[in-house]
Amino acid sequence: MPLRPPVFVAPMPLFERLADEAPFDAHERADAVAARALDAQGLRDSIRAELLRLLNTRRGRTRGPATLGEPDVLHYGLPDWSALSAAHAGDRAVLERQVAQAVRAFEPRLAEPRATIEPDPDAPWRLRLRIGGLLRGRDGAQQTASFLVRFDADSHTPGIVDE
Repeated sequence: MPLRPPVFVAPMPLFERLADEAPFDAHERADAVAARALDAQGLRDSIRAELLRLLNTRRGRTRGPATLGEPDVLHYGLPDWSALSAAHAGDRAVLERQVAQAVRAFEPRLAEPRATIEPDPDAPWRLRLRIGGLLRGRDGAQQTASFLVRFDADSHTPGIVDE
């Protein structure tokens, strides 16, 4: 009997289970409802949606030193970057570090996150953000993942695609 490669499966997050569009579908089997899980592409899609929420949320100022060592909902999102300049390498390094820290704190399904900021080859005056890390499934399977964040020129909102 040939060995099958392990199937990459990860649990579906609670809020995605609660957002079921057909919770009372009579044709859905009970074991299918109980065993909701994501395959590798489903996990990527779920993480992409959470990264989009994270990148679109600015956290408020805190009175004391805000550390992401103990994440909580009061520190969800990213700090305001309006005082930083994309033209300065030091400011870009700060941005990369802040994005990686926020992903580590608020999207634990993307292990060992890293963020890099680079010029957009289609428009060198714009920057793009690349977020990468490891996806880990229930069975111990791992896959690398990389997401490319581009900002819409008109609305200045981020859009995320898989690489």
